[in-house]
Amino acid sequence: MNARSLTLRNVNKSYDGKHMAADDVSLSIKAGEFVSFLGPSGSGKTTTLMMIAGFQHPTSGEIRLGDRAIDNLPPHKRNIGMVFQNYALFPHMTVADNVAFPLRMRGVDKAEKERRSREALAKVGLQGFEKRVPSELSGGQQQRVALARALVFQPDIILLDEPLGALDKALREHMQVELKRIHKDLGVTMVYVTHDQTEAMTMSDRIAVFNQGRIEQVGTPNEIYFAPKTRFVASFIGDSNIISASSMGDGRFETPVGIVETAATAGRNSKADLLLRPEMIRIADTAQTNRQPMKIDTTINYGDNLLVIGKLGSQAIRMRVPGIDARKLTGAAECHVTWRNEDVHVIA
Repeated sequence: MNARSLTLRNVNKSYDGKHMAADDVSLSIKAGEFVSFLGPSGSGKTTTLMMIAGFQHPTSGEIRLGDRAIDNLPPHKRNIGMVFQNYALFPHMTVADNVAFPLRMRGVDKAEKERRSREALAKVGLQGFEKRVPSELSGGQQQRVALARALVFQPDIILLDEPLGALDKALREHMQVELKRIHKDLGVTMVYVTHDQTEAMTMSDRIAVFNQGRIEQVGTPNEIYFAPKTRFVASFIGDSNIISASSMGDGRFETPVGIVETAATAGRNSKADLLLRPEMIRIADTAQTNRQPMKIDTTINYGDNLLVIGKLGSQAIRMRVPGIDARKLTGAAECHVTWRNEDVHVIA
């Protein structure tokens, strides 16, 4: 399987000349990498994907696949595989003919088409399904056919536009694992568009977080989750407590919950946001000195954990308690909590 790097340099897209659907998007993706475009609806992630595919053209900027510019190439000359959310299979064609369709368009002879179609279906675990038609397949099987069709002509890169959005939760989770396995086995470059944080965190080597047409941060799932660079990324990814703060210049910050010590430093009197993930907050032992009283407003039991919603002083706080410790809070209106200095992330 081929694998090429992908580079976007200062890519802009405006449909009306006034509003930017993609605003100065720059990104480098290594050959064989799995990168997710993550963001809310209207954030520019699908527009950017469509420009890579050639279905939209940049207002300005450059897109390179490997060592060649592809900005002015039509989609069929870019050697890019595409997987859509709605599968886009031909209902009157067999599975084998659907998969072989890109080869037919490229003039590949019959024997080679059949061989490569069988190989592509084997890669996605659909051996023996060649003679079926799409209506005889489940949603997950249809999505695998769409993926096989994107793989069959050995593309330089595969683009996936929310391909699991139409599947139920259990099947979606199964397909996440399968997609990651296929990516690992083939080593092909994949760019995956989603608004689902779990999908992005589960499958990606790196994540590009989009907001209002711009990329706010690119990083590994751990970097995005534990060290977000902006307030938007911190609030969009996962559950979060974001506390407005003023630096005292020595790693300590004045906040609505009192003085908070961190492992970071900032200039005296500079403003910052402190991120404290709910799972970083713990029920404090009575012997601990750095504990604070938390007023409990409500609890939500998820079985393996308990979400506790309440206040530290005037600050709304969310805490996740492991299920085994949830009994400690049964019927409680207040508890004492604590956290480690290194678990507080400073967003300057």
